[in-house]
Amino acid sequence: MKQTNFVEALYASSNGVVVERRKSTIIPILTLLLGLSILCINYFIDNGDDANNLKSVLVLIGGTTTLISVIICAIRIFGSGAPYHTTDKCFLVHKRYSFDREAKAKVLASVGNCDKIALDAIEESDIAGLAVECYYSPRSKFRAMQAFVFEELVYKEISELKVNN
Repeated sequence: MKQTNFVEALYASSNGVVVERRKSTIIPILTLLLGLSILCINYFIDNGDDANNLKSVLVLIGGTTTLISVIICAIRIFGSGAPYHTTDKCFLVHKRYSFDREAKAKVLASVGNCDKIALDAIEESDIAGLAVECYYSPRSKFRAMQAFVFEELVYKEISELKVNN
């Protein structure tokens, strides 16, 4: 199972309600400017015995903030997008469930009904004989899920992609 196949199927089956979209770069850019301004403040502090510790802290905080902001900006600009619900105007939340094979009937019934509450009630396992990929909207009852079974060292589909608006 590849998550990209699941997400592409979600885009195709939602009739334009769910689209691929990148997250905004405004916050990382503002954080980058904050880091650069901290480095500029460091430049204007006079050298001296009392200021060496302060200058070191400012360089550490400003440099770390700048570096992390540049990395996050690059990821958001050049990385792939995430599923976005156009009606709710929010990104979908991804959750992956792992279950024992004995719970197959309950899992398939929950996936067939697109019932996330029933999936949450089933006890999860550390060893994933069954897995369920779920995307849901935090603002509405939109749910998309599909069940997979682990066989021959790969996950194979055991249910169709279910989308509940």
